[in-house]
Amino acid sequence: GHWWFEGVDWIREVLRILAGSDRVELTTASGYLEDHPPEEVLALPEGSWGLGGGHWTWDNPETRWMWEPIHEAERRMTEIARRKAEGASPDEEAVLNQAARELLLLESSDWPFLVTTGQAREYAIQRFTGHVERFERLVGSVEAGRPDRALAEELWELDKLFPEVDFRWWGE
Repeated sequence: GHWWFEGVDWIREVLRILAGSDRVELTTASGYLEDHPPEEVLALPEGSWGLGGGHWTWDNPETRWMWEPIHEAERRMTEIARRKAEGASPDEEAVLNQAARELLLLESSDWPFLVTTGQAREYAIQRFTGHVERFERLVGSVEAGRPDRALAEELWELDKLFPEVDFRWWGE
């Protein structure tokens, strides 16, 4: 699970050992399917690893307030990405790329999970609302015709995630 901090090292070591094996061939899911096309299709029910196999862990009375800002940010990002996909100035591009990072961060399932379980609840609320506010400031600056590149650069320094993100992805 996600509390297993040595999991990544363990998987890396297993793959390293298997790569040297004469008896095991490593492949990807898409590579396997290319070599072995499915003969039948199964209908899988919707589900998750959350409590009861459903989505309650992330969508319940304690977290319902989070979903409106998430959906509104997604809508705004899609709209501005379509509008600015062609001809964004360098400042607009930098600001919108940081807005895309903030959107990814505010969409993290960690925040409602931590609220629901009560583990670091206040931290999760602070992080979620912080990313929503950052997103709104960034997009708002572009919408106002004054892209705040200094803010985008300052926020980049806080998390330094997703360096290759391109805001245009949301407009496709």
